[in-house]
Amino acid sequence: MKRNWSLLIAIILVLTTLAGCTGKDEAAEQGADKQTGDQTTQNSEKKVNEFNWEVPDKTIEINFYSGQDNPDNVNKHQAELQKYILEKFNVKLNNIVYDVDQKEKMNLMLASGDYPEVITGLNESQAQQWIDQGKAVEIGQYIDKLGPNIKRQLDTWLKSYYSEDGKLYMLPKYWGLLPIPDYSAHIRNDWYTAMGSPKFETPEQYYEILKQMQATHPKNAKGEKTFALSGIAPVTTNMVPTLAGMWGLQNGYKVSPEGDMTHWVNTQEGFELTKFMNQIYRDGLLDPDTFVNKFDDWKAKFSSERIIGHIGWWWQSWNAGHEVWQKTNKNWKEDQRYVQVALKASGVEKAYLSPKNARSGSFTIITDKAKNPEDIIKWMNFSITDIGTRLIGWGAPNQPDSVWKYENGKWSWVESAKKAIIDGTWNYDNSDKLGQNYLMLVEGQGTMKDDGKSTIWFDQNFNDEAKWKKIMNENLKDTIYDNSMGSITIPANDPLSMTKQQIDDQIETLWSKAVMSKTEDELTKNFNDMKEKLNNTGLHDIEKYRSDVYKERMKTWK
Repeated sequence: MKRNWSLLIAIILVLTTLAGCTGKDEAAEQGADKQTGDQTTQNSEKKVNEFNWEVPDKTIEINFYSGQDNPDNVNKHQAELQKYILEKFNVKLNNIVYDVDQKEKMNLMLASGDYPEVITGLNESQAQQWIDQGKAVEIGQYIDKLGPNIKRQLDTWLKSYYSEDGKLYMLPKYWGLLPIPDYSAHIRNDWYTAMGSPKFETPEQYYEILKQMQATHPKNAKGEKTFALSGIAPVTTNMVPTLAGMWGLQNGYKVSPEGDMTHWVNTQEGFELTKFMNQIYRDGLLDPDTFVNKFDDWKAKFSSERIIGHIGWWWQSWNAGHEVWQKTNKNWKEDQRYVQVALKASGVEKAYLSPKNARSGSFTIITDKAKNPEDIIKWMNFSITDIGTRLIGWGAPNQPDSVWKYENGKWSWVESAKKAIIDGTWNYDNSDKLGQNYLMLVEGQGTMKDDGKSTIWFDQNFNDEAKWKKIMNENLKDTIYDNSMGSITIPANDPLSMTKQQIDDQIETLWSKAVMSKTEDELTKNFNDMKEKLNNTGLHDIEKYRSDVYKERMKTWK
């Protein structure tokens, strides 16, 4: 029913006048207070938007640094969602990036004192560095008052983010466990089926198939040599943990039932996976640029059909393979693509290819530059909800290019967008345009609680209906595992942090030398030299630290 504001105001004025004339008419005074209160309530109700967010009178502005990226691209990609949130919520989110190494930039920020009110994308050690220097705000006090959704969503994990003295300085993003694969081996589907789809299980059997493919396709259409396998630098980060998982190691470590953690360099499995890669090299079928390729370099070779196999992120062969070919080849057919497959070394009980960290390894802090931490917590308390996560992950609803609708408190998919994902024709440039995930601060990546199946990743919501995703998930379902306890970072102020950096600085060069050994005897020598140098640098100390933390978590993380 339409409210008659003129009548209401007139009544208030009359009552106020009567109260002023008598000076003693308590009943009239109470009546005026009641009506004024009713009007205030009505005005307040008008400020609650369709997402149940109480829109503030004054714009809340949250500037946050999220790491290294191209500033022009990020500004372009965040613009549409940024505008929508400002209009609907009166909240302005501004994702700040620099095309400078994250570690270097943060050190400069700390030294200069020039940094924004929020920093996200920190590992636990980096977050602790800001905490130790007094640059992070203690937020437990605000969450107790303003963060019921934060408490509800993070549930049992929340206590693990508190310091030993009961303080809370950081919140996770990308928390939660989504049981879909991340890493795998990849094989060219049309060439594989043309061979009669021979069975394979071990890395060696997989390589034999790649060799046969390379013999059939020794050069691409431009006459350039093809290779059985390549890599994206740094290979010890981008490929080795997945290779190690094929030999039964967990994210690069052999974990005993008692919780002892041994780095792959100090295991027989580590030698075997190096021997596997060395064989490909000695056969002349390993891309000679394996240890220097940047992603764009690798993608150019892959999309020009020079690389036959791949070990790494599942999406990489999609992005560099059929997603390119279907745009550039008018005769492209659906089966001209890579499929993702599991490999397991002989005698290994289980392959561990995709580690999951439900607790998260990426954190957000509010810095001492924040003038109103309460406002930031209010926003986080909304954005961490399931509907808030949809907004941040999927982009604005009800727009011409949206992937979802939101009306009368209910959401649904835009069928054309859903169909594009299912059919494998979705243009991921659209995801960037929508700002999907560009304004993330504390949102989770697991299945949402309100329906038990939605996830922040738009393209992962239809896996049971998308043919090739369904094949991938079926192939890799037994390779996914919860590595929350094994996800361990060393505090930045611990001397072991420097030790780890020294090891990281050496391992790529030392391992590449072992892989590119000319004989098996030379391989053995180079591998043992690598092991000796890294252990002398302090690798055993790293192993002990990780083992101690793991064992403590076995006791306390029940």
